[in-house]
Amino acid sequence: MLIMATIALIFSTLIMYDKLQLMLDPNFEPACTISTIVSCTDVMSSQQASAFGFPNPFIGMIGFPVVMTTGVVLASGVKLPKWYWHCTIVGLGLGVVFVHWLAYQAIYKIVALCPYCMVVWSMMLPLFIMTLVHVRRETRRERGEVVAHSAFGMPFVVLIVWYLGFFALIADQFIF
Repeated sequence: MLIMATIALIFSTLIMYDKLQLMLDPNFEPACTISTIVSCTDVMSSQQASAFGFPNPFIGMIGFPVVMTTGVVLASGVKLPKWYWHCTIVGLGLGVVFVHWLAYQAIYKIVALCPYCMVVWSMMLPLFIMTLVHVRRETRRERGEVVAHSAFGMPFVVLIVWYLGFFALIADQFIF
């Protein structure tokens, strides 16, 4: 959780930096603009890049430190209350929905991809899934059920299928 949220925060910050540079200088070209397809400039210049009236990376720059803190707290052995986990699931769930909307917009409306954005997207679903798995395990433990730990169970399969689905949509739009 800590590692994925840190990666997502780093890339959210890079996106925000480039977005600010682009706002200051319309001729600025982010390092992640490579072609007409891999064009952070096109994505960052779009209306979708400020879906709520401010640059989207602000959401990540606020939310990911919360997830990072949660990871540190968990690593220290603290048991967090159920309400906290439910709030975390809601927050990450909304993040996953937003990422899907952003991906759709980038692939089909803007018709350009931002690799930095894609890194952030790729961190959201695993964070959401690991939180769901954690809450489910804790709930089962509280009921007295035996809980097996498996890194390659159904959640892993869901994640792989999700990644492959994104790849297929991108390939269909930009390669085939």
